[in-house]
Amino acid sequence: MDFEISIPTDSEGYFSLQCPHCKERFKITAEDFEDDDTIELFCPSCGLIAECSDFYPEEVIEHAQTIARNYMEQEIYNVFKNGTKGSGLTFEGKKPKEEKPKFLIEDEDLEEIELDCCDKTIKVKMNQKIANVYCPFCGVN
Repeated sequence: MDFEISIPTDSEGYFSLQCPHCKERFKITAEDFEDDDTIELFCPSCGLIAECSDFYPEEVIEHAQTIARNYMEQEIYNVFKNGTKGSGLTFEGKKPKEEKPKFLIEDEDLEEIELDCCDKTIKVKMNQKIANVYCPFCGVN
């Protein structure tokens, strides 16, 4: 079963990512994230590298897990609600209550910076903007 989850962007087309190592947040454009050449990213804060999918923020993962759990519980209920014919087994479970997935919103609180090395822009927290920032695409500091 495939599920499609829309991740919102901010007003300028950036969406949040979260480093799997240091948990710091930053933003890149949806276009850059979806580019076939973008296989791994460097964290702008700690400089460590990971696969792009490892940078999804915790709330996006929780959202996806809730959707999957709702689907699984409904499928289990549907299989057993009428019992299993000829087995003598009965099922007295209640229809599962669907849990509402976490509402995904995008904040506007990060500052845009230009990265000369890759000719791209990202958004980071103001205190990161002052410090050295690693390029998410090539790792240059």
